[in-house]
Amino acid sequence: MGLLRINLFGGVEIRQLSGEEIVIPSRKAATLLGYLALTSPHGISRGKLAALLWEGRFGDNARANLRQTLLTLRRMLPQCSAVIATERDDLRVPANAVSTDVQEFEHLLRSDDLESMARAAALFRGELLDGISPTSCAFEAWLSAERQRLRILATRAIAGLLDVGGREHVEIATSFSLRVLAADPLQEDVHRTLMRCYAQQGRRADALRQYDFCRSILRRQVGAVPESETESLQREIRRMMRV
Repeated sequence: MGLLRINLFGGVEIRQLSGEEIVIPSRKAATLLGYLALTSPHGISRGKLAALLWEGRFGDNARANLRQTLLTLRRMLPQCSAVIATERDDLRVPANAVSTDVQEFEHLLRSDDLESMARAAALFRGELLDGISPTSCAFEAWLSAERQRLRILATRAIAGLLDVGGREHVEIATSFSLRVLAADPLQEDVHRTLMRCYAQQGRRADALRQYDFCRSILRRQVGAVPESETESLQREIRRMMRV
């Protein structure tokens, strides 16, 4: 089970196994711990970590900042030496030292069990590391890729639930879709899935309201219009309402 539970959807939340929250006052320290937890158990060099988190600083200054950040974690985390292992110039979080909601999320999605899907949906509380400002171009690229990867996993799971059908499957797909859209409202394919969920539940007016919201958010945020598949779906739902 590990020594700590680290939740990374919707920000960074660190808890002891007792459930007591550990507040890390430094956002940079929380970012470092979250990154190490996600990339464990592979070792990462101090030089790479310093460049990821302190881009633009001279090498010595960046490494000094890394040392200070590690000192903050050692002061705040119980059994820190077991949580963050040092091997020569590398740092890593051993696989058995922490558990994360991201790891659990991916594990649950490998099952087609309805209860597992419901638990996975509940874990998706927001964007990965939400509120964490990119610290370098390399970190921003990594974070963007990880967020996209996890959204794709969530979207596939939602589509699978909808394909199975059945009231409970559709209800979980609806809840899951809403969580994904709360994190990233520009996911047009998830808007379509939510429209289908509402339609299957007989909530056709809600499905059309979702279409209107999708069209509005696309126009307002990126100056785009809905894809032809989205337009076809809303026309189909309108025809269903007239029958």
